Amino acid sequence: MSLSIKPNQKQAIDANLQLALLKLPAGKRVRILKTLGRYERTLARKRLQTQTAIDGSKFKNRANSKKGRMLSRLGKTLEPFVKNANRLELKHKNALTGRIAALHQEGGREQMTATRMAKIHGIPDYKAPCSRAQAKALSAAGYKIKTAKGGYRRASLSEIMDTLTVGQAGVILGELRGKTSKQRWDIPVPARAFLGDKTENVQQQLVSIIEQINKTQRG
Repeated sequence: MSLSIKPNQKQAIDANLQLALLKLPAGKRVRILKTLGRYERTLARKRLQTQTAIDGSKFKNRANSKKGRMLSRLGKTLEPFVKNANRLELKHKNALTGRIAALHQEGGREQMTATRMAKIHGIPDYKAPCSRAQAKALSAAGYKIKTAKGGYRRASLSEIMDTLTVGQAGVILGELRGKTSKQRWDIPVPARAFLGDKTENVQQQLVSIIEQINKTQRG
């Protein structure tokens, strides 16, 4: 999220409030924007906790249908930065984390590689016995074994698990499905907008912050 104090109809705050802020000393503007940034960060973290977007809708589910909270770590490293005493930005110090956050905020496509997948999930033991999940996938794909009479029949899950390794099962499954091993592929990422706020809410919060600061200074 970024908020620039410049008279502009598309900005989050109206011209009168912008001009009022511009008349304040630079140090006071920084304090006001920092306070606003912490407020907006709190809202963003709450959205990540409840898995809801700015408009109140629920985050779209993962492509693999796995359950569990998404993007929860992004809120921990989110920090407010003020530039030139007139621009607020909520962002991450780490550039990679920032790019990941932007991808999920706006949606897009993420490129995955076999090397990166191995780093995330580790390199499997290809010589280990075939897993039950692989056996089920092979059975569903029509995997068969040779009979004593020279014919073929569908193999049971136990037969597949007892005779094939993880590596062999992976190769056979790929052949049955007519798929070749890919080294890189794109993963669609739906937008999960958790950063940002409604114009009215930003205006009200800024007024509240300015009034509170003025009250503190008068006291």
